[in-house]
Amino acid sequence: MRLSRRALPFLAIYFLILLYPGSALHLRESTEARYGEIAREMVVTGNWLEPHLNGIKHFHKPPLSMWGMAAGMELFGINGFGVRFFGIVAATAALAALLGTARIFLGSGDEAINAMLICGTSLLFLSSSRVVSTDIYLACFTALAQLMLFRQLYGGRSFWNAPLYGLFLGLGFLTKGPIILLFTLLPFLVAKTFDRDHRNVFTWREVAAAAGAFAAVALPWYLAVSISNPELPDYFLKVQTVDRVATNRFGRDKPFWYFFVIFSATFFPYTLFLARGVAGWKQLDGRIRTIFVYIVAPLVVFSLAKSKLSAYILPFYGTASIITAYALARFETARLRAATLVILTLAAVAAGGTGFFYKPAAPLKIQLLLYGVALLVLCAYLWKSRLSPQFVRNTALYTLCLSVTIYGAMTHLGPHLKGYGDMVAAIDRIDPEHKRDILMYGTFIPSLSFYRNRIAAMGLVTDRDLRFEEDGANRDIYLPTDADVERFLAARGEIFVVTDQGQMDQFRLKHACSVTPVFVQRKHTAYLCRREPPPHPVP
Repeated sequence: MRLSRRALPFLAIYFLILLYPGSALHLRESTEARYGEIAREMVVTGNWLEPHLNGIKHFHKPPLSMWGMAAGMELFGINGFGVRFFGIVAATAALAALLGTARIFLGSGDEAINAMLICGTSLLFLSSSRVVSTDIYLACFTALAQLMLFRQLYGGRSFWNAPLYGLFLGLGFLTKGPIILLFTLLPFLVAKTFDRDHRNVFTWREVAAAAGAFAAVALPWYLAVSISNPELPDYFLKVQTVDRVATNRFGRDKPFWYFFVIFSATFFPYTLFLARGVAGWKQLDGRIRTIFVYIVAPLVVFSLAKSKLSAYILPFYGTASIITAYALARFETARLRAATLVILTLAAVAAGGTGFFYKPAAPLKIQLLLYGVALLVLCAYLWKSRLSPQFVRNTALYTLCLSVTIYGAMTHLGPHLKGYGDMVAAIDRIDPEHKRDILMYGTFIPSLSFYRNRIAAMGLVTDRDLRFEEDGANRDIYLPTDADVERFLAARGEIFVVTDQGQMDQFRLKHACSVTPVFVQRKHTAYLCRREPPPHPVP
């Protein structure tokens, strides 16, 4: 896959922008902190085979994305930069693969470049690229697998497309399980029912090569962990696959139309142009109409499933970007461009005024105001060039600048945005040698373990899954009752406790502690707790 001289500078700049602001950006609860802590424990313990979360085996997802996070921390240290690094590499690789696919459908000119720019600066893709999670890795392997498939379909048949297709499907399976098949194999099979090109794509020899590559990559880890954890196959099949689709076991049930709204909002600022393409259905090229199935098929499945999170649909944003670039080049969109720029102008005003109406951002009001003014100047340039061929390029530039403004502000707002790095920094100033333990009382905040680089104990947290643990293996980490908490305290004269005010009132009464607030956050507070000596008997 060759990258043009115009694509390489964008990908390099995009990569560098995503690296900002690095370690200063807090891991947010609960998703980022959860995956970051799993990866940290891989680094610290050396056990990369069995993922652990706060000392307890955690098999909710296969480990490939956590391996990437752990590898980043091996290179750059246990911090936000290290844990995000290979996710940003994956985002950049996904865009490079999308460019290859876009050239198959749109040619090697500006339209293919535009498809890459559209995907990379759509809101969900741009934000997910920095998020510590599995989704950007899945999007990367989906884009690579689709590139191999579409090469075989339309870009030149080759035996090697098949094993590479199987390889990337296997890597996606090792990232998030069978969900990758919803973006690749399912729409491929659906398209066979109505599209002649999708029939007889691979020979039986090529199918065997693809299946062999998939099995060689995807299955060894599952087999290895199932030997030492015999309940695991049933857990993966029933709990993590069937229950996620058919039940509300994970508390993520949303209405049927949830993903339609999410997609419309998070594909911005390009949503209106995709809609224009859909409206001009009869005028679309036959191949462009066919690849709609790579959006519709997974969208229908996710809409019917009980478990719904916004980032689930990220892997089909590449296909949506190809269709959008096609529509922008062929349909009249002057009014849609103007409407989009009105919204972008309002976004610049909102960014500049955030410090005046959002109290936590008040210390940043001057910086944000200057950023807002700069964005408005860029908006003025966008208005002048809105009908030019550079519209997508300029819009992408604006979106990247807006993201720098937002993420720069977020580094100062961690405690207000479910980030606990500042709290741990305050604890470390009191206890730089980490002699005291942290107890999470009535709550579970994995970023405390991540930033402390030491597992925090969990008190009165009863939703941890211990099915793969030996009895008593985590008696100093998992404290489900007040009796367990009392035993934990008795062995330690002084600890830090993180909880909310209501829980702390109960804690003091039950365990006879004196407490001193260390760091007050919006929902939780860190306390330094000392056991009170028993009262002297009255003579």
